[in-house]
Amino acid sequence: MARERRFKVDSLSQAVAGSRIELPADQAKHAKVLRLKGGARVELFDASGGVARGELDADGRSVVVSDVANASGVSAQASPKAILATAWPKGKRAAWLVEKCAELGVSEIVPIRFVRSVVTKDEEGEGFARLRRIAEEAAKQSGRTDVPLVSGERSFGQLVSDEVPNARAILLDPRARESLPEALAHMGAGLDAADPMPWLFIVGPEGGFSPDEAELAERAGLQRARLGRHILRIETAGLAALAVWAASIGMREQP
Repeated sequence: MARERRFKVDSLSQAVAGSRIELPADQAKHAKVLRLKGGARVELFDASGGVARGELDADGRSVVVSDVANASGVSAQASPKAILATAWPKGKRAAWLVEKCAELGVSEIVPIRFVRSVVTKDEEGEGFARLRRIAEEAAKQSGRTDVPLVSGERSFGQLVSDEVPNARAILLDPRARESLPEALAHMGAGLDAADPMPWLFIVGPEGGFSPDEAELAERAGLQRARLGRHILRIETAGLAALAVWAASIGMREQP
């Protein structure tokens, strides 16, 4: 039996059996590229975790809903959330990072500008829009019922003041005394799966922190954790941390 193709729509909040949902232009184009015919069974999802199934209309631009549910997909909203705040890697490594973050269930990716950053990201640029499209496509392919947010760039100081107080923040540091599994174990001890406070993983630039940034991290009391014996590239460190988190904490399901 052929698998149902998945398409992202703007909202399923008003979807009921028998209703008709218009596909966004890019999704309708994708359906055409796939040569789907009228009557093909498809699954729809939106950014808030909604899921609906139905049949593609003969025009190829809309879907007639047969049932609405959210049990089939894997949503980051149904488990503890993870945010990756990271210095930005060069070139194609950034696209690869975003794609794999989506597959690992991250809820938000935040580009961070450090003093020694090599790459900065213009939120209004086409490159940034492309990264958001990659996140959407990866969410669709991996069976998620939500799409990870690729946020606008901010400074390390902004991250520490705005995000760190509201998260379980871990600064990845190859010289830390505690390993990441150890840090997750003691920070997540007794954690209720429905607890809304997200996990925040911070990856610095490959050139290291400036003295002022190191002092800021120290003043903020950031928990530090190492991933292994070797120094990792930006994207490797972020994905390794998310994989460890997903295996130990991120896959807990809400009751």
